[in-house]
Amino acid sequence: MLDQLGLQLMGATLPNVQPVRRLAESIKAVPESTISLGDARTNAATAAYVNGTLGHSCEYDDAHMLAWHSSSAVVPAALALAERENASGKGLITAVLAGIQVMCLLGAAMGQGMQTAGWHGSKVMGVFGAAAAAGKILKLSEYELVQAFGIAGSDAGGTMEYDQSGGEVKRLHAGSASRSGLEASLLAQGGFTGPSTIFEGQRGIFRNFGGTADIQSFEDAWNHWHILDTIFRFFPGVGTVHAPLDAVLHLREENDIDWRDIEEIRVGLVNFAVGHGASITRPTDAISAQFSLGFGIGLQFITGQNSPHDYFDPARWEDHDILSIIDLIKPYAMPIPEGDPALSANVEIMMKDGRHFERYQRGFRGHPVSPASPKDIHDKFYKNLIHVTSVATATDILESVMSIERMTNVHPLTSLLGSTPHH
Repeated sequence: MLDQLGLQLMGATLPNVQPVRRLAESIKAVPESTISLGDARTNAATAAYVNGTLGHSCEYDDAHMLAWHSSSAVVPAALALAERENASGKGLITAVLAGIQVMCLLGAAMGQGMQTAGWHGSKVMGVFGAAAAAGKILKLSEYELVQAFGIAGSDAGGTMEYDQSGGEVKRLHAGSASRSGLEASLLAQGGFTGPSTIFEGQRGIFRNFGGTADIQSFEDAWNHWHILDTIFRFFPGVGTVHAPLDAVLHLREENDIDWRDIEEIRVGLVNFAVGHGASITRPTDAISAQFSLGFGIGLQFITGQNSPHDYFDPARWEDHDILSIIDLIKPYAMPIPEGDPALSANVEIMMKDGRHFERYQRGFRGHPVSPASPKDIHDKFYKNLIHVTSVATATDILESVMSIERMTNVHPLTSLLGSTPHH
């Protein structure tokens, strides 16, 4: 939750999602829930819509091998309704856990099929995760939850065409999933109905989006709390670029490498990662920069880091030095050793003078095989809020989130998230 809220607050300052904030401000709604850095509260559904979009605005929110991106779809719906319903901190935690678990169960059954077809799993499954979270806050009965999922199914969708020709609409996938799931639960509570076979039915989600009728993998996935496999991102980019960026960071720290003396950079990746990230060599907007392996490596060599704000700077997309580095990179598909995460990578840097640096990166920092520490996540949170709010307010938010299970309602937290925090 802390990671997600930090990203929402920073996201509120980014240029790409301002149209979504303006649209929400134009809706004069009942003031039920807080918009991150918003001037006024709005209804719970609109708050979930905006906050989810902000939380997914810069490819920096958490990821999951089954759920794709869960917190940006689940947390906004859960928190907006918890604020409206005066739910407790424990109720909020339970709702978030339920929502993420639902997304992961669905991903176990249909993730591969969606990837192949080009559906964005975060949006397809996010509507159900948000519905589950909202349903927990609203204390829906089993019958009502069935209806909520049935209703949410009509809002499942979202293609990944943005990774072919760009467009900022991807950010909306988290927000629209969050809103749709929340509204589905409210509708179910009000007596509206949907098909009870929305998942496994003849025209259900598994067949339509996942191309599968296999529910065994779905059933088998119940034996584990999948939130434990969350991947925290420490580079603002698509998951497939993290291992190479981590490897480059290590090689740069351990060796004296001047990029002008590089002959070639060879990057070995799992098969699907070559087309999902490594293929973009000339970014034209923020999303193509965040999906570009070459841009991330070039940016790191030129600036020494991968700052989220640099991905939004048009001057960086056309930076001659960054583009020169991109042209040195040769991505190729390689078999990942048995038992290692699919998102591992091998990086070789060949120098003009014959020196050769190589690192195999098994997973990356933030991945379950190399878990982020609480300090890592706290540091990222503070860094995200540097230009957004005071250190004192950031600390208040952090302490509020870390003690949320003791709160009888979530207002002490939500009161800190608007444009002018009030204590």
